[in-house]
Parts: sequence; C-alpha cells; structure tokens
Amino acid sequence: MRSVRVPILVVPLPPRCHRFVSSRNSTKYFFHTAAVTLFEEALAARAAWKDFPGFRAALTGNLDGRSFDGTVTIDAKGKVTFADTDPSREESVAPWVQEQLESIVQHRMARPAGAGERPRPVLRFGESKDDHPLGRLLIFDGGKFASSYRVKDKQIMVVNRHVGKENMTITVLDNDRNTEGLFLPRSYTVQYWDATTGDLKRTETVQDRWQRVGLWDLPARHTVTMATSSGLSVWSFTLTKHEIPKSK
Repeated sequence: MRSVRVPILVVPLPPRCHRFVSSRNSTKYFFHTAAVTLFEEALAARAAWKDFPGFRAALTGNLDGRSFDGTVTIDAKGKVTFADTDPSREESVAPWVQEQLESIVQHRMARPAGAGERPRPVLRFGESKDDHPLGRLLIFDGGKFASSYRVKDKQIMVVNRHVGKENMTITVLDNDRNTEGLFLPRSYTVQYWDATTGDLKRTETVQDRWQRVGLWDLPARHTVTMATSSGLSVWSFTLTKHEIPKSK
C-alpha cells in the first residue's frame, strides 16, 4: 500500500509573530512567543538526570531470537560502554545496543551546570486551530533539520523531521510520570518515508521501561519492533543489577 508523503508545512504567519535575523547567515525567520513558551514548557516537563553520577548494569537481550548478554557502563558524562560476554558476536550486537543506549542517555542528560543559558528556539504556530488530538503544531525554523512538532499537555507528542533522503515522524503513544511528576517515554512509533517518492520504508514501535535507583530513573527494558517489506523484526534488551558509583 502506497503511503502519503509527510509534507513540510508552509502556512501564513499568525498574528503577533516577531522577526528574527540569524547572525550566522542573515536569514530572516519568524517566531511566535506563545509557541516558544509552549515548547519550552514541554522540555521542562521531561524527566532529566540532574547531577548524574553514571551507573553500571547487567544486560541481556535478544535480536530476532538470537540471545546475548553483557555489561553496560555509562559514566557521569553520558559515555556508553557495552561489553558482550562473547566477543565473537559483539560485532553484530554491540553497534545496535550502543546506538540505542546513546540515544536514551542523550534524551535524559540534564544540561551541564555552567553551560550558560540555552538559546531560545525559533518557533511559530503552523496552523490557527488548536483542537488537533495530538496537540498544537509548531514549526521550527533555522535548525539543522526541517522540523515541526505537536505539543499537548506539556508533552511533545509528534516530531517531524527531514533527514537526508528520508522524512521521519515520531508519534508518542504513551508516557510515564516519575516520582517528581515529570514525563518519561513509555511507547512511541517512528515512521520513515522516502523523501522523494513518499513511499513508506519502515515503521518502528519502541517501548521503554524504567527503574528508579536513588534520584534517577534508569533504563530497565528497551524493545524495538520493526516492520518493513521484508517482514517483522523484534530487537530488545533488559538491564538489571543497576549500580550507582559510591560518592567519594
């Protein structure tokens, strides 16, 4: 079945938009203060690893029926090190485990103290209506990728991006709340389309579970179900025996 290409929306500017001129390339962008506030509130509502000391855990996993196990260490700066107990399979397993854990860590690490104030994003509303079931559409201008978002109830529910030869859409299905009432991802889908033809290339469904250890919500289980024209694949890993380094 042929899918519809995900477009990069071009819409008239809403009222109370402000002009911003990039100091890097003199490009003129427009932003809406309410859109910026909506996005920043969603960022602030995400659970983050503040004063993160790092951790070590045992890891067991399965790639389409092929089991593996090992250990993972994540240091205080977020560097991921995975060691498979069987070096002969590490080449086929380690790259995927490393990539997945690095993505998880990147989304949870708090902004370092002393890093300075984060530049405010350049965002504008992409439509005048605010009754979409997945939230208000925000267009991000001037970034590395052509991006848009939908935000609802202080949660980023949809991310659209154009990356190279692909368009991708992340749609959040469900989030968890941690002890502080902040959001952690529980399940979401990722669709990839050919940017030229609009053909759907693959779909991934991602499920995450978390383990509270001390002050931090650490990954406990990660499952990715991939559907392509070749069939269905399920890749997953589970982390146990989390150990936080002792304070010096």
